Amino acid sequence: MAHKISLFETPVWVSELNINADEILEDVLEFCSKTESVQRSNVGGYQAQDYHNQKLYEAIGRNLPRKHIDHLNEFQIHGWVNINKKGDYNMRHTHANTDILLCGVYYLKVPKNSGRIRFYDPRGAWLQAMPDHRYFYDSFDYGFVEPEENYVIFFPSWLEHGVEPNNSSEDRISIAFNIVADVPFPR
Repeated sequence: MAHKISLFETPVWVSELNINADEILEDVLEFCSKTESVQRSNVGGYQAQDYHNQKLYEAIGRNLPRKHIDHLNEFQIHGWVNINKKGDYNMRHTHANTDILLCGVYYLKVPKNSGRIRFYDPRGAWLQAMPDHRYFYDSFDYGFVEPEENYVIFFPSWLEHGVEPNNSSEDRISIAFNIVADVPFPR
C-alpha cells in the first residue's frame, strides 16, 4: 500500500488564548460605542478599523506560529472588530499583501449556529473537475473551521476566506487582524 506525502499544504493554525475574554469584550464594546462602522467584507453587521488592545495583542504574539529556529521579534498587529447579528456574514475575500505575514481572527462571542469561517482551496475551482479530486476529496473546493470562544485562528493572507451567516439571535463578536513583519528572503 502506498503512503501519502502531502506537498504544498496550506496551514491554518488554531490556538486557545490565555486571556480574560470578559475584559477584552468590555474594551471592544467601549471601542464600538465611539467608532463608526465601515463597509469592507461585511454584509450587514458592524465592522470598525484600528482596534488596539495591548493585552490581546501580546497574547496573540505569544501564540503566533513560528519556525523553530526563528524568534520573529519584530511584528505589528493591525486589527478590527466584527459584530455580526442574525443574518449578517462576511463575503469571500483575501488580505493579500506582500507586507502581511499572517492574518487571523480572535473569537470573543460565538453563539451556537453563528457561522463558521470558510477557507477556499487555493488551487482553484477548476480542480473540482479532476478525477483525483473527485475520488479523494469529493470535489470540495472549501473547508470549514468551527470557531470557539477565546480561540484564535491564524492563516496566510492570500488564502480566500469568508464567514457563514449568523443564524443565531445573539451577536457573534470577533477581532480580525493582519500581522505585518519584515521577513527576509531565504539565502
